[in-house]
Amino acid sequence: MANTTTSSAQKLQGSSLSQLLSTLVIAAIIAIIQITIFVIIRKRFKRIYEPKTFLGDIKRRVKPLPSAFYSWLFTLLRMPQEDLIRTAGFDAYFFARYLYVHGLFFLCSFVVLAVILFPIYTIDGKGESYDKHGLDILTFGNILPLHSSRYVAPLVLAYFFIGAFLYLLYTEMKGFVRKRQALLSSPIYQSRASAATILVTTIPEAYMYEDVLFRIFNQFPGGVRYIWINRNLKDLPEKAEKRAKLMEILEATECKLIKTAMKIETKRRKKLHKEMSSEIIEETITNNEQHTIHNYIPEKKRPTMRTGSVPVFSSLCFGKKVDTIRYCKETISKINTEIEMAKATLHNYTPINSAFIQFNKQIAAHMAVQSVLASIPLAMTPCYNDVKPANIVWSNLKLTYYQKKVRELIMLSATVTLIIFWAIPVAFVGILSNLTYLTTKLTFLQFIYNLPSVLLGLITGLLPTVLLAILMALLPIVLRLLAKISGIPTTDAIDRYVQGSYFIFQVVHVFLVVTISSSISSVIVLIIQNPTSAGTILAANIPTASNFFFSFLALQGLSIASGVLLQIVVLISFYLLGKLFDNTPRKKWKRYFTLNSLNWGTVYPLFTNFVVITLVYSIIAPLMLIITGVAFGLFYIAYLYNMLYVSDFPNDTGGLTFPRAIYQSFTGVYLMEIMLAALFFMAQDESGLQSAIVQGVLMCVLIIITLGVQFVMSSSFDPLTHYLPVDAEEFSQLKISVSGKFAWAKMAISAVSRPVRSAYRTGTINNIDDAVIEPYDNTMENAYMHPALRDRQPIVWIPEDNLGIASAEVQSTRTSGLNIAISTEGAWFDQNMNIKINGSPPDYIEMLENNAFSRRF
Repeated sequence: MANTTTSSAQKLQGSSLSQLLSTLVIAAIIAIIQITIFVIIRKRFKRIYEPKTFLGDIKRRVKPLPSAFYSWLFTLLRMPQEDLIRTAGFDAYFFARYLYVHGLFFLCSFVVLAVILFPIYTIDGKGESYDKHGLDILTFGNILPLHSSRYVAPLVLAYFFIGAFLYLLYTEMKGFVRKRQALLSSPIYQSRASAATILVTTIPEAYMYEDVLFRIFNQFPGGVRYIWINRNLKDLPEKAEKRAKLMEILEATECKLIKTAMKIETKRRKKLHKEMSSEIIEETITNNEQHTIHNYIPEKKRPTMRTGSVPVFSSLCFGKKVDTIRYCKETISKINTEIEMAKATLHNYTPINSAFIQFNKQIAAHMAVQSVLASIPLAMTPCYNDVKPANIVWSNLKLTYYQKKVRELIMLSATVTLIIFWAIPVAFVGILSNLTYLTTKLTFLQFIYNLPSVLLGLITGLLPTVLLAILMALLPIVLRLLAKISGIPTTDAIDRYVQGSYFIFQVVHVFLVVTISSSISSVIVLIIQNPTSAGTILAANIPTASNFFFSFLALQGLSIASGVLLQIVVLISFYLLGKLFDNTPRKKWKRYFTLNSLNWGTVYPLFTNFVVITLVYSIIAPLMLIITGVAFGLFYIAYLYNMLYVSDFPNDTGGLTFPRAIYQSFTGVYLMEIMLAALFFMAQDESGLQSAIVQGVLMCVLIIITLGVQFVMSSSFDPLTHYLPVDAEEFSQLKISVSGKFAWAKMAISAVSRPVRSAYRTGTINNIDDAVIEPYDNTMENAYMHPALRDRQPIVWIPEDNLGIASAEVQSTRTSGLNIAISTEGAWFDQNMNIKINGSPPDYIEMLENNAFSRRF
């Protein structure tokens, strides 16, 4: 029995092929099902799959794709990438670019590397005599000690591969800076208030006066236009939030009561039809044409709620019971009055240590954030430019320099703690992926050999990847909360912080921990038997850790990418949850006209980590290249479709997440070089002596070269990524040939002056102004006031009904003397007592197209 088990274990040591095939089959089945459903229902549910063909800004809409089973895909792929600039903005365009260039690079690299490396790894390799089976024979670890001279090939190819990849990153950054500078120089972009506005934090108390700040900042070109000093509004923001919640409760209660009254009236009329003649029925209905809610629901049956100083306990059973409608109206009226008084007496609120400064010229804002603004150490720093009102985290504006640093330290400690403790479940996933390697020593696990081979492949191939995906999905929520607590003042900056921290998590847990745990678990018995040879043993078996990532990336590319297309959760939530919970006109309007958006801080790290994994194993296990290349191709199709036809991007950052992703790709290069160097140093010949020291040294030299390339790229491109150069206007007028030294920069500046042409006629977007996405006009004088003061007074929105109850409610509210507005405009109950709308809420600022509602409702 023992011999049989040992034999089974040895065969299953090469079970990577079984794992990959099992994962591929399951993932392919899932993908086929999801894609088939998507193709069938795509045209039937246009609000889910093609909302940007009829909703939103008319200049950002797209033409519908063909209905045929396959032609939609070919039409999609023929659409120029730059059309994303018009329809989705810079962030979406460069994300698609990131997927496209990396996927194409990996596929092309596979053709070259596989042709050379596969014969070197497989011909006369270790094979069965060293327990190398399945996909293990296609890796670096299959080279026999007798053939140490073969290590030259991986070294030479590593130099060429890394050189080509670094050149790719350089050209992509050069193209990014060209478009970024064109955007910053765009007249439309410069006309926005946010383009010329900076946020100054930690201002000394002596400077917190408009005249003082004006004298300081008016020295910059063009001078100052507006100054908004942020003030301590005490409990006013909380009251504004409470008002919003009470508005939601009031609207839901009003709609529920009106619907209940309509049901009562329907039953009453049915009863009248049975008891009276038609003439008497009409007379009765006419006499009671004007109704109020009191005609149907007596005072004692009206809805109530509990209130008190502690909301959680008060809402349960400890609060005072009050009439819901009456309490909401009176409280909203009181809050409206308090906010109006605050606007009139704003000077009574104490200034806090931050302010928004808006200049007359954009270049002044870019100069100000790069200047030393105060003679006092740590004062008036940091500064932020291009701050949009909608992206401000107002609660973080009052922090002092030291408060912010303490918060950052606490957040850093919490992040490190998460990394340490998150390694436990992730390591378990890595061990699970190599479960068959542990059965020799852990005999209680030998029952797995009694399982069907397909089930065993699923347990060791599919299950770990699913568990890992679930674990990593929980992290962004925690990281975003930590970033906000740390005191970051804008959502843009929070996104970029999450992008960085989530990437670290991805690399540490999805790659490093899984790689180490997989490698150790596969040779733990050998290490225990011969601890002094642990390094050599790991060197031979680290390449086998790629087996897990074969399955991981295959699953991601097939099932997850097709899931991005199908959007099953969105489909279910829109129609099912919409019917269950959209009980007011406002909720119905919000669900229909609010499009989904991608969160770049959590989307990018997934793919930058895929790049890291692929780079590390590109030479060690070249099969990874084609798996990742195909996966990126599938993801490119899925996200290209979503960004063009489904998702909205109201808070475009101008592509600032792209350079961070580019520099994160360097992590994969460094890890690849370090791992290859370690493998070279630990390689031994048939005599047990190190046989690839020269190769290891040359890999260390390549690490230094890579550091130099990254330093040059960072010093060259970073300033132009964030700031407008002083000579931008002058440089655009110079007569410099585009073939010369300044070619890419000249093209960037001159791009803004090219005529607008349709993307469908010309295949490109030539006017960079199309990339400027602004959800509302923020050029007004109160743009950078706190939303509690800036936002207009909300209007209660209820639907009209055939009994006139809503009209009576509007009339009684207007004559009550309460400071509250109510309207039934654009909303009504139909014959089936379902809420219908044909317009936006009466208090909605942004104006949509006049015919958008009538066309869809």
